[in-house]
Amino acid sequence: MDRNGADSDSGLDEALLRFVARRLGQLTLIERVSVFPAAKPDSVVAQFDLQYFPARIDSVTLELRVYLDGAFYVSYREEWNGESWMCRWDRHDNPHSTRDHFHKPPEARTQGAVDRDYPTDLLAVLELILDFIDQRLGDVWENEQSDD
Repeated sequence: MDRNGADSDSGLDEALLRFVARRLGQLTLIERVSVFPAAKPDSVVAQFDLQYFPARIDSVTLELRVYLDGAFYVSYREEWNGESWMCRWDRHDNPHSTRDHFHKPPEARTQGAVDRDYPTDLLAVLELILDFIDQRLGDVWENEQSDD
């Protein structure tokens, strides 16, 4: 059982995670990609370049875990002055929702999970996630300008 309480007996899909890490590393928005870092040895962690975000944001990360059985967890997190804004896209068997589901921001709580139907191909899922992040970035800047 993994740290989210899901069965992941099939093991990490290390080859796919390494491929995704290389692709993420090519994106202008991404400053650094860590593959299986010591603090998260089952993940690929991408740090966003903060020059694209308002100064009030301290860090922005995307963390991915992918398993050979097709299960995955992708979390997006912004840190704002010690507070987190996060969401998560998941595919795993669980008691709270369908296998494919989304944990809504700003807290990505289990009880707030919404059933989803993701493409089979993880790269297509990642494209949906990057579109979401692009929209989120626009919303953050729009809110920043309205706060001025």
